[in-house]
Amino acid sequence: MAKYTRRIKVQRRIKVHRKITSRPKHTAASRVARTAADRVHERHRHVHRIMNSGKGKGVVFITGCGGRLGRVVAARILKEGYVVRGLVQSRHQLTSLPAGVVPFVGDIKDKELMANACDGANIVVHLAAIVSEYKSDTKRLISTNVEGTRSLLDTCERFRIEHFLFSSTVDVYGRYRNGVLTEQSALRPTDKYGYSKMLAERVINEYRASIESTVFRIATLYGPGFEESFFKVIRLIKEQKAYIIGNGQNRLALVHVSDAADAFGLAVAKRMSKGKTYNLSDGHEYTQQYLYNMVADTLGVPRPMRRVSPILVKVLAKSHGIDGDELRFLTSDRALDISLINRELGFSPKIGIKEGSYDMIRAYLATHRKEATATE
Repeated sequence: MAKYTRRIKVQRRIKVHRKITSRPKHTAASRVARTAADRVHERHRHVHRIMNSGKGKGVVFITGCGGRLGRVVAARILKEGYVVRGLVQSRHQLTSLPAGVVPFVGDIKDKELMANACDGANIVVHLAAIVSEYKSDTKRLISTNVEGTRSLLDTCERFRIEHFLFSSTVDVYGRYRNGVLTEQSALRPTDKYGYSKMLAERVINEYRASIESTVFRIATLYGPGFEESFFKVIRLIKEQKAYIIGNGQNRLALVHVSDAADAFGLAVAKRMSKGKTYNLSDGHEYTQQYLYNMVADTLGVPRPMRRVSPILVKVLAKSHGIDGDELRFLTSDRALDISLINRELGFSPKIGIKEGSYDMIRAYLATHRKEATATE
C-alpha cells in the first residue's frame, strides 16, 4: 500500500512538471505586445470611468495623434476634461500617446475605421498630413492631404460632428511676401505642400453648410520633437560653418509647439472659433541673421559673417546636410498678423524665442556630449 501511494505521488509530480514546462515561453517581443495591449485596455477603462462619472465634456477625435504636434494637442485637450480618441499610423506609436488617449490604429482613408472613431464624437481635430515635400511626391501629397481630408469630412458629416479643426500652414501664402499677412491676404502657395493645404482648405469650405470648422495657418513649429532640423543649423553655427543666405534680413515665422497646442485647446473650448480661420505664430518678426546671431551668442562662438547668394545656396546646403524643406524655411520671407486669434480666443504665446531656442541648444549640447562619450 505504501509503494502504491508513493507511485501516485510521483505520477502527480510528473504531471505538474509537464504542465509547467509545456507553458509557452514569452519572448521580449510578446512581452512588449502584452504591455501595449494592457495600456490600450487601461485607456478604454479610463474613458468608461470618465463618461460614467458624468465629468467628461465630450469626445474629441484627433488624427495624427502620434505625431509631434498631435501628442501635445492631445495632452492639452485632455486637460480640458474631454475624452480623447487618437488615430496613429502603427502600433509602434501607441506607447508615445499621452495616458488617457483611446487609440485607433490605421489610415485616415480607411472609412470603416474613421466611422468607428467618429461615432459618438463631438469634435474632430485633423492633424494627420504629409508635411515633408522633400520625402514625398505630388501624388502622395494630394492623396493624403486633400483626398484624405475629403474622406474624413464625409464621415464627419455622416456622424454630425459639431466642430472640425484643421491644421493648415503658413505656406498657403507662399514663401516670399511683403508686409504683414492677415487671414484675408491672398493665397499664393509656391510649393507642393502649401498647394495641397490650400486645396484642403477649399474642400473644408465645401462642407461649411453641414460642419462648422476652424482652420489654423501654422508657422514653422519648433520645440520638443522638432529638434532634428534645428540641430543641423545649431551644429553648423557651433562649428563656424554656417553661411548667411542673401542679406540675412528675410523674416522667419515661428511658433513653439506648446503654444500651438494651446491654440487648439482654446478653439475646442470656445464656440467663437467656429467658422473662422486664424494665423498661428508667436506674432514676432525674426530675421535670419538675428536668429543666427542669437544661437551663436548662446553657444559662445563667433557670429556667422560669411554670406552666400540664394541662387548658389542649394549646392552648399546639400553638402551640409540641409534638405529641401529646411532650405525653403531658411530662405522664406513672411510675417503673420495674429491679432484676430489674440482678440477672439485670447491666444497669447507663452514661450518666447530666446527661451525656446535656449532649451533646444541645451538639448543639442546634451545629445552631442552623449555621442562624444559613446565614441570614446
